[in-house]
Amino acid sequence: MSARKTGPTARKYLYYDIVEEIRGMIRKGQLHVGDKLPAERTLARTFGVSRNCVRQAIQTLAEKNILESRLGDGTYVSLPDRLIRVDTLALTVRRKDLLKDVIEFRLLLEPQVAYLAAARITPEELDRLKVLVCDQDRRVLAEEPDADLDAAFHGQLVKACRNRVVREVYEKMGDALNESRAEILRSDSRKRSSVVGHLRIIDALEKKDPKGAFEAMREHLLAVDRVLFGDDGTIEPVSLSLPEGGWV
Repeated sequence: MSARKTGPTARKYLYYDIVEEIRGMIRKGQLHVGDKLPAERTLARTFGVSRNCVRQAIQTLAEKNILESRLGDGTYVSLPDRLIRVDTLALTVRRKDLLKDVIEFRLLLEPQVAYLAAARITPEELDRLKVLVCDQDRRVLAEEPDADLDAAFHGQLVKACRNRVVREVYEKMGDALNESRAEILRSDSRKRSSVVGHLRIIDALEKKDPKGAFEAMREHLLAVDRVLFGDDGTIEPVSLSLPEGGWV
């Protein structure tokens, strides 16, 4: 195992680098099916990173069924990497151009999802959104990963819009969308902005204000775009505004 680079520029890529390092060891035959990985503490020392960083890498590989974490026992290689079918888009979405495509896709779809949900959401679904945001806020304050709660919030909204086609499209895009929420892309400012954006969306939903929900979601996603890309290539918001009278 090679030590990772250090310094401010390298740090934001550590988690993804460790994922690729472990995958490479499996492909090269340095790790085989059934092999037990060293303890998190040992891996963190080997790679020169925090245990939390190692934990995120292991979780990512476990979600792809490449590794298996056994409670109280450790982490094992579960399948050879060459047998895992991985979506090409999901693997490369971290590239800026493709990540921008994902944000543009979300801007085309999710503001309208919020528009529909504002008229169709049930009180129980609204309560679930509030719980998700409260849990997310606690995670952010504790400096813990929150990507799963972010995904759950948007997934709940898709269910609440009551459109089966939209839901199917959203679910088929799940891998790419979840990769766009990877922890390496979730800076502290993005996490805080996410909580604020979600609260504004909930406020519009509670008022049963479709246009307000549309605009709140649109501003939320544009804020994500600004955090990820700054002023370099920021998506033009004018072309993505709600048409007069909405789309329904």
